[in-house]
Amino acid sequence: MKDFMVHQARTLAALTEISKLFSSSLDYTEVAKQCLYLLSDILDLERGTLLMPTPDRKYLAIRASVGFTPEEIREAVYEIGRDFVGKVYSSGMPMALPDADDVEGVPIPKVNADDFNLYRIGFIAVPVTLDGHPVGVLTAHRTTHSTTMVDEDIKVMKIVASLLSQTLRIAEMIREENSRLVQENKELHLELEERFNPENMIADSSAMAKTLEMVRRVAGTDATVLLRGESGTGKSLLARSIHFSSPRKRAPFVIVNCASLPATLIESELFGHEKGAFTGAFIQRTGRFEAADGGTLFLDEIGELPMETQAKLLRVIQDRTFERVGSSKTMTVNVRLICATNANLEQQIRDKEFREDLYYRLMVVPVQVPPLRTRREDILPLCNYFLKKFTTKYGKRVSISREVMEFLESYTWPGNVRELENTIERTVVLAGGETLTPRDIPILETLVAAPAAPFVSAMPEVSEPAPAPGIVTFGPMQGRARERQPYERVPLREKDIREAMHNAGGIQTHAARMLGVSLRQLRYALTRFEIKATEFKY
Repeated sequence: MKDFMVHQARTLAALTEISKLFSSSLDYTEVAKQCLYLLSDILDLERGTLLMPTPDRKYLAIRASVGFTPEEIREAVYEIGRDFVGKVYSSGMPMALPDADDVEGVPIPKVNADDFNLYRIGFIAVPVTLDGHPVGVLTAHRTTHSTTMVDEDIKVMKIVASLLSQTLRIAEMIREENSRLVQENKELHLELEERFNPENMIADSSAMAKTLEMVRRVAGTDATVLLRGESGTGKSLLARSIHFSSPRKRAPFVIVNCASLPATLIESELFGHEKGAFTGAFIQRTGRFEAADGGTLFLDEIGELPMETQAKLLRVIQDRTFERVGSSKTMTVNVRLICATNANLEQQIRDKEFREDLYYRLMVVPVQVPPLRTRREDILPLCNYFLKKFTTKYGKRVSISREVMEFLESYTWPGNVRELENTIERTVVLAGGETLTPRDIPILETLVAAPAAPFVSAMPEVSEPAPAPGIVTFGPMQGRARERQPYERVPLREKDIREAMHNAGGIQTHAARMLGVSLRQLRYALTRFEIKATEFKY
């Protein structure tokens, strides 16, 4: 009775310690090894093993063990259904042997074998099952000189085997989830590579074709690229195209908009900071350069970068080294840099707002992105693309007539491709029918009515269907929203235009307000009468 109580106390202590292991790691081999150590130290269940099937599921091999050399682990292979442990696996029933020396298919190490020759060696094998199916075998040896309670030993090992089976289940779930995530990540990268492939971009115009040819040439290198062009021309799209067409396409692509970050935070954002480096730095922060290591860092609106940060950026470009804010440890990164700006960097250099040495570092490969008004061949293909995109998104059936296409093609699109995209989306959202006319296209400038100027009241009302010589007229959709009436025409005479431009000092926006027309209408009239705005500059 005393021996039984002692054994029960030791068993409880062993199970208590073993239960702690299963919350310490998800590596089932490491957990199994620690369990076998505890069984050996506390319960004298020595030289334990966890055997699991080989990939062909014909044999059992040791996955975790105590008391076996690496060579013995490699050589210990047992046939399922034939050897002793193989029969335990196939039958799903625990088995015990009073003497394991003469039984084939029992893992017995040679290390310290002389210590065990003095005693009879018992052997216990318990199946590890998951959902009623065997997944492994847990084994251990016991010598007869120690307290022997085979039934109690089997119970303990069955409990350990049950806990191990749950760890195996979690490990299998994690393995399947990781496999799924790896596959999804692979598919996503393939989709991004296809989406941002320069060959798949709309470029019917020669201007855009030249830009994409430059992108294709520079994509396979690590050269720094500076994308220049007006806002809304697609510089971010081209930056992604360069990255996903480069050897770094499977590495991170990190974006930083320099204009959206306060000057006090831009350095921490780019280079990171140490805990306690400044007020509010409660934890260590990884900077964007560090996050983009091995990949590409895209600095949008680089012209908005503060002068003090420009100097540190110059060092990173030159040496690929930097220090976190509040740290003296120098870090090295391998980053491909792509920058974009719509600013006049040359003027900023003259105004002492941009470093000249940084300018030349960034201008390794300058790529000019043309505005939409200079690539009118791309307008209709882009319209069709955006129309298909948004009719699918909003579940509408909308078609655009040839008259509408001509109108869209003749518009100057000061907001470039972004304005065109927003206009098509706005059109689809507000569309009341399936076939649209020019009056149904909500151009942005027609939605923002300019305040009336005193000069407008002096403008003559003209109702003739045909304009008089020297007058430019605009049909529907070219006046302001409040003036959009069928067949309404807004007359502009050359002398009125010149007078307004003179009063406005050559500022076209002010002149358009004085005349009561849109900026686009005024620009059209200036072109029609061959009037240059520079003539009226003060």
